[in-house]
Amino acid sequence: MKKIFTILGISAVALMSAQNLLVNPGFETWTDPLVKPDGWSAMNGGSMETTIVHSGTKSMKLIPVSATTNANIGAVDVAAAENATYTVSYWVLDNVANSRGRHWIQFRTASANITPGAGGAPFQPTTYTTDSPQWVFVTATATSPATTAFLRFDYRVYAQNSIATDPIYLDDVSLYAGTLAVTDVNTFDKAVKMNTVVGNELRLTLPARATVNIYSVDGRLISSNRVNDGESINTSNMAKGNYIVTVSDGTATVSRKVIKN
Repeated sequence: MKKIFTILGISAVALMSAQNLLVNPGFETWTDPLVKPDGWSAMNGGSMETTIVHSGTKSMKLIPVSATTNANIGAVDVAAAENATYTVSYWVLDNVANSRGRHWIQFRTASANITPGAGGAPFQPTTYTTDSPQWVFVTATATSPATTAFLRFDYRVYAQNSIATDPIYLDDVSLYAGTLAVTDVNTFDKAVKMNTVVGNELRLTLPARATVNIYSVDGRLISSNRVNDGESINTSNMAKGNYIVTVSDGTATVSRKVIKN
């Protein structure tokens, strides 16, 4: 039987005012869809998905390579400090019987992996996803061991029952320095609405006044605004392309992928 590690459904977590260390975290940009998404290091058994997504127009689809070889998507190594706290979060859809997934994050020196120890264990869990018809929010917080210089994020999908045909989907991955504040993210996520195809304005429905930040897919802040329910943000000067919009009420933060036409 499959188990899930640190799944947060009704009571989830969100990070406030922190920079995502990963590039292209929502898999929106693919210069070569047959190789890997831009900003990521390696892909095995993965492909670009345009129908089943958590937000935006794309997600990562992972199918085990064989009954004994897992699929994976790996990020480019990011600089990290030793004896520091880091948090990973993402959305995963596992609605199949014959695959299971988990994150696997290495602590590294410049040239080798480091044994994570007890503090780093949540980044290398022993448990896996469970079947669910809904996207599930997953998070884990760990402390880097001494001599850590880099973090290497990887998500892996394994076959079950010797069957290697069932896909698991991954989207909206975040890796932050720091911890997450406990809050009801699902409720906030459902209450935040916006047009995901943008022309001259981004129109927002919010449960309360919130901070709305717009980022390029490589993590560069384009604009930051305090917005009331029903207000809009002028996007006429933004270049055409894909963007990440984060909405924070000071406790919870959720993100959406939008396209500027």
